[in-house]
Amino acid sequence: MTFSMRRLLPADLRGQVAGILFLGLALSQLTAALLYVVLLPRWQTELRPDVAATRIRMVVQLLEAVEPARRAELAQLSSDADFRLQYLDAPPQASANAGRGTDTDFLALGAQIAQKLGKAPSDIRVRADPGAHAVDSVRVTVPLRGGGALGVSTSVGLEHRLALVAQIGLGAFLLFATAGLWFWLTLMVNVPLTRVARAAERVGVDINAPALAEQGPAQLQRLIRAFNDMQQRLRRFLTDRTLMLGAISHDLRTPLTRLRLRVETDRAESQRTRMLDDIELMEGMLTSTMLFIRGVEDAEARDVVDLASLLQTACDMVSDLGGSVEYDGELRGRYQCKPQALLRAFTNVIMNAARYGRHARVVLRRVAQAGFVVEVEDEGPGIPAAEKTRVFEPFYRSDAAREGDSRGMGLGLAIARSVILGHGGTIELLDREPRGLTVRITLPEDGIA
Repeated sequence: MTFSMRRLLPADLRGQVAGILFLGLALSQLTAALLYVVLLPRWQTELRPDVAATRIRMVVQLLEAVEPARRAELAQLSSDADFRLQYLDAPPQASANAGRGTDTDFLALGAQIAQKLGKAPSDIRVRADPGAHAVDSVRVTVPLRGGGALGVSTSVGLEHRLALVAQIGLGAFLLFATAGLWFWLTLMVNVPLTRVARAAERVGVDINAPALAEQGPAQLQRLIRAFNDMQQRLRRFLTDRTLMLGAISHDLRTPLTRLRLRVETDRAESQRTRMLDDIELMEGMLTSTMLFIRGVEDAEARDVVDLASLLQTACDMVSDLGGSVEYDGELRGRYQCKPQALLRAFTNVIMNAARYGRHARVVLRRVAQAGFVVEVEDEGPGIPAAEKTRVFEPFYRSDAAREGDSRGMGLGLAIARSVILGHGGTIELLDREPRGLTVRITLPEDGIA
């Protein structure tokens, strides 16, 4: 039932709030109307004599306004099954108790009719109608001005027989039912907001808390989606920092140990070149680390550039360093980004493909409702499935990378991933047939200028 109600409500938060407000007003008006009708005091004791007296007055006024010869015809036309009329040529002889029967209700009805007609109560005769099927049917006789009389047979029982306790119970049920429906609908909108607030408080304590389910209005689902992405990026940020610090401490220990041994064994002068190589290696580690940090926390301003030109520049840079690169893509593609950071990411990916895959082919294409897709294909041995996730970790290098380049730091793809994710895109590794690897980079369409 909850799913059906969610489908009936508008998708966005504004529509749901407006719908709940409208429904609340409608329910309150309906409840007030029902309570007014059900609990109206006169409905508890009102008799039909009030209605009967009014109809009798109308018929009497009509008959007295026409000639006596037409009164019988008009009385017959005004008669129906519940209000039978009969025109009498002469009023019946009033007895000593006429209009003053022992039934208090009859006396009240006679007085009521007399008051409406402006006649004396003694002129109105009210008695039980023995020929009627209803037990509350009466026979009323009213003398007419100008001669004759009108005989009326009608029911004067209770108009509404619902007991007072039953009326109060029905009113309370309506009140609580509408209030409960109002509270339930409001809860449907409020619960997801409360969950988001609690999740935001929890992230500061447990960054590995499970992601929130995307429920609620459209705007709230977008908020939850953005919150989950933020939590995932924070988790990845902390993981990368932890891995980076661990890798730095591990990789720096070896050259520092070598330097220490050479100094302590008085071989510093004879192995000066090797010591300079170790120092250069450590400087390279620190430089790569700073580049990695800049890839995550780069404060570069965004600007609109030609994405095709940016990729061609990256291809030219790799080609100038001796790499074999081929570009095949869109002629133009305006995109709002951080140009230097994105250029660094493209260069790292293309450099890896040219270095370890012998030849890199770069493809740029526009995809409807997805933005731009950049694919960097190579002809190398590829990467095992178990390592496709780990190669994005800082300082991680596969066996093929270690054999091909002993001076690499393992930060190229880590920097590229940080930059691409910072632009709201994705990067993934796909196998090629019959061999090779494809790095697919997707940039969202919200950056298209």
